[in-house]
Amino acid sequence: MRLGRPRAPLWSRLGALTFAHFTNDLYAAFLAPLLPLVVAKFGLTLALAGLLGSAFNLSSAFSQPFFGMVADRVRRPVFIVMGALVTVSMMGLLGLAPSYHAMLVVLFLAGLGTAAFHPQSFAAAGAVSGDRRGAGLSLFIAGGELGYSLGPVYVAAIVGAIGLAGTAVAALPGVVACLLLWRPVGSWRSVLETPTRVGLRSEVRRHGRALALIWLVVVIRSVVTLGHVLFIPLLLRDRGETLMMGGTAVLLFGGIGSIGGLIGGALSDRIGRRAVMAISLIATAPLLVLFGSIESAWGLVPLALGGFTLFLAAPVSIVMAQEMFPSRTSLVSSLVTGMAWGTAGLSMTLIGAIADKIGLAQTLSASVGLFLIALAAIWALSAQPPRAKTTPV
Repeated sequence: MRLGRPRAPLWSRLGALTFAHFTNDLYAAFLAPLLPLVVAKFGLTLALAGLLGSAFNLSSAFSQPFFGMVADRVRRPVFIVMGALVTVSMMGLLGLAPSYHAMLVVLFLAGLGTAAFHPQSFAAAGAVSGDRRGAGLSLFIAGGELGYSLGPVYVAAIVGAIGLAGTAVAALPGVVACLLLWRPVGSWRSVLETPTRVGLRSEVRRHGRALALIWLVVVIRSVVTLGHVLFIPLLLRDRGETLMMGGTAVLLFGGIGSIGGLIGGALSDRIGRRAVMAISLIATAPLLVLFGSIESAWGLVPLALGGFTLFLAAPVSIVMAQEMFPSRTSLVSSLVTGMAWGTAGLSMTLIGAIADKIGLAQTLSASVGLFLIALAAIWALSAQPPRAKTTPV
């Protein structure tokens, strides 16, 4: 542990990690804009369409703690590039899947790729951020959110021109990007030096309750986020809009949201983590309800603003978890990102089934009511834990 002058972020490494996050999440977002074509091709119900999203998110979520535990013991960031490469390759095969069941398998494997990528990349981004962990992780997360929001537009443009098989063409730049990243990222050594390990039981006794509350907040936020990202293209199709308009709506939601994420982490360094988390949920709820009630293109305005406010809190939960468990940053990052996201993914089939009964707009608006539980969890959190000093990388 080193005390003394503040450590500045290592911007070149943070930039490379941010680009890797952008690449991985660009391809992880391929499914949502393709759903209208997939539903038509295989004659799916909304529940079965939701199951496709669940397949990807479940494999990503519930394998992430395993990759996180391994990553905390690996001195080279090998999972960052290899995980992204698997994600890109599998999503490239998505449009070539000959059957619904084959598509489930492809999405499951893509989920494993993103599961390998995220824990170690989050830990590395926190480590290279120096004493500005909130700001550094905000930049890293913004890269992922920007990729996730551009992915639907990117793949919709290609698939709209040449059909579902165009996913293979869309994958080529991603493969090249992963190969280019291997040299600057794969050559790093000891990038994730951590403080002396404290016994896991001791850490859990001290911070386990707070970590569980943070995890619950992220799950609820992810249910609302994933529900909108996955089903917005279908909702707009039902309203007579094009495939491209669906991708554009997801871009507005996540793209403007990435700006919110960029601001939120730095803001939490100033006014506190819990304050940003609460402000995010309180401001988002009426905006997303308003989006569901407006059937014209004007509905995209509250959708974009809702994305901005919702993603304000995206970096905050990860920063809090890493500060509480500085020697297990990969593991706790996997719990409050992938594990929480995947748990939320379990609800997508249920959301689809409810939407079959009462309508997509009504279901998405009703999901915002879960924010009341999240606000109670934020209120129950104790004061912000002290920040841990880590060795420079």
